[in-house]
Amino acid sequence: MIGRSAVDLHTHSLRSDGTLPPAALVRRAAANGVRIQALSDHDTLAGVDEAIAAGAALGVRIIPATELNTESEWGDVHVLGYFLDPADDALEERLRWLREHRGRRVELMVERLRALGYAISLERVLELAQGGSLGRPHLASALFEAGYVPTYDAAFEALIAKDSPAYVARVGLTPLEAVALIRAHGGVPSLAHPGSVIGLAALLPQLVAAGLAGMECHYGSHTPEFTAYLLGLAAVHGLVATGGSDFHGRGEHGAELGAVPVPADAVWMLESRQRPATIGPFRSREG
Repeated sequence: MIGRSAVDLHTHSLRSDGTLPPAALVRRAAANGVRIQALSDHDTLAGVDEAIAAGAALGVRIIPATELNTESEWGDVHVLGYFLDPADDALEERLRWLREHRGRRVELMVERLRALGYAISLERVLELAQGGSLGRPHLASALFEAGYVPTYDAAFEALIAKDSPAYVARVGLTPLEAVALIRAHGGVPSLAHPGSVIGLAALLPQLVAAGLAGMECHYGSHTPEFTAYLLGLAAVHGLVATGGSDFHGRGEHGAELGAVPVPADAVWMLESRQRPATIGPFRSREG
């Protein structure tokens, strides 16, 4: 149901693998009743200033954030970093390194796809990304556009998911390194969509020891039973129970902006977990 929550702590724009420019994303969120929104593009804070400007005109507070994908034996462990500073040059240097590896990974996957007979071009993938942080969603869009798969989601299922023919592993951070990076730059780390993690109960204590502060207990694909399980884990480990739509605007991934109920106290509870930065400048730029 649209507009069930005034808080959405997980959204993506065209600056990574979403379909809407940051300002348009904020306008859509505002129309759905969202009043606090985290812009959490992958490996970048490039859209934050545009989102803040749009939010100021619409009465939407924008929380600067990013989502860091990791590579490990724990499956798809993604870490959201909240209250980061887009003007932190040291952080941007690290995020740029991650984006460069994203780009090289996409190049290798294009090569594998072409070897398998799927004649998509890197140039077209770059056009679809429109300058955003490259990722598999742009490959999926190119495959769907070229008619190689019946749907956008089918590209993942058949060709570019883990253990699929054209998949290439990430080069980047481990889950513990992602948490540490966010903490080092004054941010608050939270585990995104924990249903994609393998061995969650065993991994959580390690992440908490590294500085994890929250966990996305409320998520569009979670069953009530799984949500209850996650809330129990969050209570045991002293984590803030967060939530968000993970809106992208394409395929079946994620929910509509504001459609996932997020606890009203999640934002201030996350803020209370902030620590001073140990690397680079940090100053609040929230709207």
